[in-house]
Amino acid sequence: MTNKIREVKDAKGVRGILIRVEDGHVFRIYNKDHTFVDYDILHYDLEVKILEKDACLYRSEYGDYLDYKPIDEMEKK
Repeated sequence: MTNKIREVKDAKGVRGILIRVEDGHVFRIYNKDHTFVDYDILHYDLEVKILEKDACLYRSEYGDYLDYKPIDEMEKK
């Protein structure tokens, strides 16, 4: 019989960053020493709150997407 080690921590309130990788996205959590852990995202309906001031939602003839604020808008700060 194989011993399987599993650590489970509550994720509510944890801050991290969604990072795009080749095959999808990961949730990256940075440590104080600037190391990080990338967690694969298996949760299929996770609620997300965007805190970045330079993020915008776009709707256009090319589709709907989330990206950085347009440069001309960033200059108005």
